[in-house]
Parts: sequence; structure tokens; C-alpha cells
Amino acid sequence: MSKKNKKGTQDTQGAKPGKAQAAGPVPKLGAMVLLGLGLAESALALFQWSQLLTLRAGGATVCGVSEHVNCETVWNTPFASRVHELLGIPVAGFGLLWGLVATGLAGLYLAWQRGGYPVRPAINGLRLTAAVGLVTGVVLAGVSASAGALCLTCLGTYVLVLAFAGVAWRGLPGPVVPQSGEWAQALQWTLGFAVAGFIALSIPGRATPKASADEGELPQVTTEPSSIESYLQGLSRGEKQFAANALAQYLKDTPLPAKPTRRRYGSAEAPVKIVEWTDSKCPHCKSLVEGVAALKKRVPEGKLSLEARQYPLDGGCNPAIAPQYTDGGLRCLAAKAQICLEEASDFWELREKLFAAQGALTPALVMQIASSGSVSRSQLEECVNSATTSRRIQEDVAYAQEHDIHGTPLVVVNGREVPPSLPFIYALVMAGGDANAPAFRVLPPPQAEAAHNH
Repeated sequence: MSKKNKKGTQDTQGAKPGKAQAAGPVPKLGAMVLLGLGLAESALALFQWSQLLTLRAGGATVCGVSEHVNCETVWNTPFASRVHELLGIPVAGFGLLWGLVATGLAGLYLAWQRGGYPVRPAINGLRLTAAVGLVTGVVLAGVSASAGALCLTCLGTYVLVLAFAGVAWRGLPGPVVPQSGEWAQALQWTLGFAVAGFIALSIPGRATPKASADEGELPQVTTEPSSIESYLQGLSRGEKQFAANALAQYLKDTPLPAKPTRRRYGSAEAPVKIVEWTDSKCPHCKSLVEGVAALKKRVPEGKLSLEARQYPLDGGCNPAIAPQYTDGGLRCLAAKAQICLEEASDFWELREKLFAAQGALTPALVMQIASSGSVSRSQLEECVNSATTSRRIQEDVAYAQEHDIHGTPLVVVNGREVPPSLPFIYALVMAGGDANAPAFRVLPPPQAEAAHNH
């Protein structure tokens, strides 16, 4: 049984609030504003999550404006990757979780206000939610600053959280800090909403590709077989499992015949022949190009060969992409420029420069980088506009479709598709292409029906 205090108001102890005694009308304007802010943050977080999925699929986001105004850079930071790895939900998902908790508590306030119940548990919960949002915002702002990038959609979140905190502390009645005996119910409702939301969001969260799930640091090892084994043993449990899955799929697949090579790095007799298809604005493609550039420097000469093929995600030049999906021609121009550089002595160097400038790429910058070496601007312009170059893009697209391409980058080793995993590719190269090498025995059993992540 709840007891009345000296002012005639109801004690708020217990799992369910009792009817309030007459003590003046309880305001609802502040809670209505908080409900709107919670819904707005939920919608913004959903949009961010959808953009993250677009990014992981190799597409371009609306917030990837330039090298320094770029949400993609923030989403690919080690901090964001670690949060997703440990908790199973991307950072954008936690923005949605916060929005759902804020919306739920504001709705609870309005329901209790309308029913004549005490609203203090909801008030305290809303203020605790605001405090968590402010602390999290400071942490994420620090991550953005350390990455040297400004995330416009993140700024929207910061504004909404600040507005929410202002209304929660100034627009709701009663003491700002929970009073003695009020903490239990405040935490009960706040954590209840948070736990329910976390469980619900963990399902799509774990299905969202991670920024560095398929990548990894290249090892510093020698060519001794035992060093390959040591390297594999030094991988994290998740990396070992991923390598085991990739190896099983590699052994299972039937190799497809190779096409005539336009430009090759390394020897045609190399035991490991890599063909990669990339898009100039695909973040994972950038990681792959940078990783393979380091790989070429670390493995002995003659161990691998490399071909670079084009798969621009733009319907303007890629017949496999719907015509309405275009970025105005930037991807097509970058693909054509790379094809035009294939016979140049500095092809690989210029290609790596293009990907290094990915966040700031414009048509003018593509032409500037591509013509900064042995190919003149006039030669480049003539080649880019030629029918031969357009035909070669279509050849690359058709070649990729033979391997059932479903995202960029696509990596094929010795005629078999493999995930763009540098540790796995490195180990395979150092094993001389022998997928049955004894060193691979240190890997765990593969998971059934393991899927490639692209």
C-alpha cells in the first residue's frame, strides 16, 4: 500500500504507480516536445543505418561530401568497428536505441499524465536518458575529431540530444535529480526500455557488415612454412574462423578459366594469380588496394600476380547497374582513367593515388591525378572518350558477372572467388597457392554454409 505524504501526493514506490491525488494539473507540453525529439532522432538514426548499409555494400553515401566532411571516415574508425564487434550493434544502431528509449519514456509520461498517475518515474528516466546522450555525444565528437573528419549526420544527432537535454531539465516539473526512493523506478523503466530495444536491434545489428570484418593487418613473417603457421595462430578467434570459412569455400569452388590479361603485376607463372574488381568510391575497395599494395612489397618476387579490373557502380557506364543509379559520372570517369593508364609504366602508383584520394575525388581531381605521371592530359582525355575504353569496361563487367558478382570489391584467386581478406590471401600466397598446406591445420573447423562478406 502506498502512503500519502504531508502534501497529499502519492508515494511513487512500487512497480506500478498509484492514482495521484489532486495537486494541480501536470504539464504535458515538455513531454510532447521530448516525444517529437525522440522520434526525430530515431528517424535520423535509421537513415544513418541505411547509409551505413549502403557504404558496406560499396555504394556512396549522401554524407560523404569531401575528405574532411565525411561520415564514412567516422563509421570506419577503429572505435566504431570495436563497438560493433563487441556489442553487435553499429554506432548508428545505438543512436536508434537512444531514440527509442527517449520516445518510450516520453510516451509513458503522457500516458500517465492522461491517466492521473504520478509521472516522476518517467521524468527521472527522461533526464537520465538525456545525460547518457550528452556523455555519448562528447565521446563520439572526440572520435570524429581524432579521425580528422566532420560527420554531418552526427552533428544532427548532437543537436537533437542537446535540445532533448534542455527540455528534459527545464521543461519538466519537479526536482532535477531523483529524490530518495525514486532511483529504483527510474532505473526500472529506463533500463527496461533499453534492454528491450537492445535485444530487438541486435538482430539487424549482427547482420550489418562490419568495417573491418574481412580485413586485417599484414604480418611481418619470413617465408618459412612454420612462420605461416605462427601467423595463423596469432590471428584473433574471429579472424581464424573467417580464414577457415574462406579456405573451405575456396577448396569447394570450381575454378573458372581466366580471361586474356590487359595489365599484370608479377609473373604469369606465379602460383597465386589475383584478379580484383573495384569501384573508385567503394571504401572496402580502398582498403583492399592499400592492403594489396603493402602485400606486393612483403612477399617474395614470383609468388603472386595481380590484375586490376573495373566495376564502377554507376549505370552510366556499367550495363549491370540500372541507369537511374548514377553519381553524375565520377565513378565511370575514374574507371576509364585507370583503363587508360594500363599501359603506363606508373600505372600501379597512379591507381593507388586515386584510391588514396577517394574521400575528395571529383572529376577534376581524377584527371589531375591520372595525368600527373607518364600519360599527358591530352592523351588521357582522348582515351577516356574513346569507344575502346567503354568497351573494356563492359568486358570487365561481363567477366565479373561470370563470378556472380554481388558487391565490390570482388577478388578472384586462381579462378575462385575469395573474400577480400588480407590475412587469408597472404597465407595462401605464402603457401604457394597450396590450400592443403599443413599450416592451415591450425585453423578451426569451418562453419556450415559460411557466407562471403563483401
